[in-house]
Amino acid sequence: MKISIAMGPWLPVPAIQGGAVNRRWQGVAEEFAALGHEVTMLCRSFPSQPPTEVINGVQYVRRGGFTWTLNTGVDLIKDLIYAITTAPTLPATDILVINDFWLPVFAPLHPQVKKIVVNVGRFPKGQYFLYGQVDRFAVASRAMETAIAAQYPSAIPRMKVIPNPISTTIFQPDLIAQRNSTPKTILYVGRLHPEKGIHLLIEAFRLVSEQFPQTKLKIVGPIQTQQGGGGQDYLDQLKHSAEGFNVEFSEPIFDPQQLAKAYQTADLFCYPSLAEKGEAFGLAPLEAMATGLVPIVSNLECFKDFIEDQKTGYCFDHRREDAMQQLATVLQQALQNWEHTQAMGIQARHTAERYSYRDIATQYLADFAELLSNNH
Repeated sequence: MKISIAMGPWLPVPAIQGGAVNRRWQGVAEEFAALGHEVTMLCRSFPSQPPTEVINGVQYVRRGGFTWTLNTGVDLIKDLIYAITTAPTLPATDILVINDFWLPVFAPLHPQVKKIVVNVGRFPKGQYFLYGQVDRFAVASRAMETAIAAQYPSAIPRMKVIPNPISTTIFQPDLIAQRNSTPKTILYVGRLHPEKGIHLLIEAFRLVSEQFPQTKLKIVGPIQTQQGGGGQDYLDQLKHSAEGFNVEFSEPIFDPQQLAKAYQTADLFCYPSLAEKGEAFGLAPLEAMATGLVPIVSNLECFKDFIEDQKTGYCFDHRREDAMQQLATVLQQALQNWEHTQAMGIQARHTAERYSYRDIATQYLADFAELLSNNH
């Protein structure tokens, strides 16, 4: 099978910094190649990367591309230019996987592209009527499937839930470290933005500290707006709330190996996202689970695909007026019942193992075969 993956105009592949989506697709593409398929990744050009090269059996073709401006209108125009210029250069392929806004509009015009799959990694914003000729919408969670169906019912027969993968070889438990130490460390990894609920976490941690004064909260992630953060004012607000408590703020970690170490040296993971229409999957909690960490998450639908309350993680109701108290109670419960929490960590790891690059690549390949068997 010939498989081409179009990554869009924004991030280099392999990723130079950040670019979690690109790293995921690089891992899946390498699994496709290892299973005997001919794989090409189409991505932006980048000064430190050659226009073409082969890495682990995957052919990389790099041309064009832009830098984000954080101005949605300008970025959509740039993406449109990229799609118009890229569409005629698409290779002959059985399957074209697209991670881009405009390319699904123009790719169906290419006579040598048999089937088009749009990888849906974000909540819809009303654009799916543009994609009438797309053969498959591969959505990362059931929550996204529901959201797209509500906006664009015609997509329903063309949707399939195929989760995002993680590297279960990089993100794995540290066999040497034992999470029996005192004091405990609660970890947050992600963008430092109000929609992520970090201010709620700090307020809850203040209550937790009254009962567990030696417990530490470590917050890791970008604050700069160009990296999706909430800006310096939000960071100042967080630091003011954390004054007098054992809270550490750390720079974002882009290297997967170093990120895995951050998970491995923590005891609990908390991801209190408030983003009702912004949280598409929840990769950070899943990576934490892969290292044996028990995740504590808000009650967003996307987390329910892989977190079962009291079995593979803890959930709190972020929609209640006393959400902060709810979160504090759950954190205290996890710390008080440590033997049970450790047992949950084992189950969390087992669940995360189902999201390996190989397992998700296999799901995609089965769907590709089904699409190609349907000639209509």
